[in-house]
Amino acid sequence: MIFKPVGKVLVSDEIIEEIKQLIMDGTLKPGDRLPSESEMASQMGVGRSTIREALKVLIYLGFIERQNKVAYVSNNVMDRIYPKDIIESFKRHRNIMEMIEARRIIEPDVAEYAAMRANPNDIEEIGKYYQAMKESQGNVEDFISYDNQFHLHVIHAARNNILMDIMKGIQELMKQNQALILRKSKNIMPRSLEFHRKIFIAIKEGKAKSAKRYMLSHIIDVEKEMYCILKEEEG
Repeated sequence: MIFKPVGKVLVSDEIIEEIKQLIMDGTLKPGDRLPSESEMASQMGVGRSTIREALKVLIYLGFIERQNKVAYVSNNVMDRIYPKDIIESFKRHRNIMEMIEARRIIEPDVAEYAAMRANPNDIEEIGKYYQAMKESQGNVEDFISYDNQFHLHVIHAARNNILMDIMKGIQELMKQNQALILRKSKNIMPRSLEFHRKIFIAIKEGKAKSAKRYMLSHIIDVEKEMYCILKEEEG
């Protein structure tokens, strides 16, 4: 397990967010054992007391549990990441167009906040997944995986855990529909890639309004494409 160094401002909060992100993106799974406090302190470039403080908060929040002085990802952590009432709501509203509509309402503002709040690590991660998307254009499954990671890191950069919970739920339900769009449409992948490039640059340069505008254009493009595909299948 490789942890990234964190900044010196509100270090314990940065550590909490980094560990939560590793859990949310699936790098750390329920039941996984965390490195020792000394190992984590060494990897993150902080003192053991700071690691201990962060772990106490994560235990209190239900993300981590201790057994015989060893820290593990909680077996019930998914209930923390995906609140049951949110998931049940999504299950009752599986309409594809409604999910895209929800993205159109939420994600442009998320991109705007990301441009205002992203730190260098966020920008590096978002750029990494944009590049991975660019290099995986011949593989639909990989492209979708990197696309999802791109959006999750944009949400993470916005620093709003409620939005993270909501968008994680939407993305889980959208995965199969992303594959449908990418396989049915000949032009959506290069268009999507260009939108992601513009979103990344806007966030990197701190241009909040541009990030919001490009994200909105991207979601509208997906919405139009899905509408055409569904109409074609109905016909």
